[in-house]
Amino acid sequence: MIKVIKKGKYYFFFKSNKFIKTNGNNKIKVADDKAAKQLSKYMSACFKSKNKEKSFFLRVLFFSFDLDKSSKSDIIDKILFFLSTDLLCYRAVKNSELESFQKKLWDPLISFVEEKYKLTFNITNGVIPVKHKATNKVRLGKILKKLNKQELTSYYYITNISNSNIIALNFLANNINFKHAWKCLSLEEDYNLKKWGQDKEAKEKLLEKKSYFNEIINLYLLFKKSEK
Repeated sequence: MIKVIKKGKYYFFFKSNKFIKTNGNNKIKVADDKAAKQLSKYMSACFKSKNKEKSFFLRVLFFSFDLDKSSKSDIIDKILFFLSTDLLCYRAVKNSELESFQKKLWDPLISFVEEKYKLTFNITNGVIPVKHKATNKVRLGKILKKLNKQELTSYYYITNISNSNIIALNFLANNINFKHAWKCLSLEEDYNLKKWGQDKEAKEKLLEKKSYFNEIINLYLLFKKSEK
């Protein structure tokens, strides 16, 4: 069982009467009472579970608390790399059924980041790399530097699982929720399963991917609530 004890302005977590710490020897802590209770309950479930998705949540949680100035800079560089390969910029064959679905679902997300963050993206049909304005990296870099540890961690893992800064930006700006974000990032895989028949292995991989994505969102929302 995990105990929660307030020391100063933070709530700390104990397991077997010892501080819960990361691999980097950083203590897990939150400033909000409600968030502390929720995190304690969720961590208890994760420690007890043999489910690999729950272990993934703990790994992401510890990762966020181990971020320092140097590692944050490295993470931002990795995130910026995704700008040139953003999922939403690469479409199916022109005038195909899948392209029409992509246009309907993805174009509003691109329009949102273009208007809100002044980022511009070029769209292509196929997989040949497209170039975007150099100012995109500068502007996104400034946005990322303003994020706290948990926000940056969530953003990093969202881009890893979706290969899309556009989806991550929309989610963190509350323009889309978990369900909408998942629909966007899994569009092609879901389309292929429905179009060509249910492949058991492909379906299982997609469900597993969704479970991991859900854990990333759980972390983000838990700490977002603690800021209110």
